[in-house]
Amino acid sequence: MESYLILAGCLWLILQIAALRTMRGWWRNAAWLSAAAIALAVVVATLGVLDGSDLAPIWVVLALPVCLVWIAALWIIRGAVWLLTR
Repeated sequence: MESYLILAGCLWLILQIAALRTMRGWWRNAAWLSAAAIALAVVVATLGVLDGSDLAPIWVVLALPVCLVWIAALWIIRGAVWLLTR
């Protein structure tokens, strides 16, 4: 489980940084949605841990797969649109 989280986190981070650096317009706005969701999950987890909750980091664990699928789908859809319009 831990190796999945590390791999998923690294893959998400690479795709996220690449999306924010290369995409423009609405594509970039859609990429920011994934970054905002992870940031919100980290803030909630941090506040929960500071309050003494042992289960607070579950927010990051639950948000990571959703955000990874979102950013991967964004890349796939953008690639398909590029192929259809070139």
